[in-house]
Amino acid sequence: MAGIFGIALRGYGMLKKGKKVYDTIKSVKPNVPKTKLDKAKSKLAIAKQKTKASKAKLDQTIFEIKGS
Repeated sequence: MAGIFGIALRGYGMLKKGKKVYDTIKSVKPNVPKTKLDKAKSKLAIAKQKTKASKAKLDQTIFEIKGS
């Protein structure tokens, strides 16, 4: 029920001239590693995340096998 009112209010706000309903993202500073150390840290962080994902997939597979 509350969702209907939110949609209606948003629609009403769009009908008003000159007012924005949402703020626009102006700019986002890119995270680009510049030094060799920064690049190595970035690669390490990516490798850690990939390892976590692989472990989670493996744990899920083991769980499903034990459940059968």
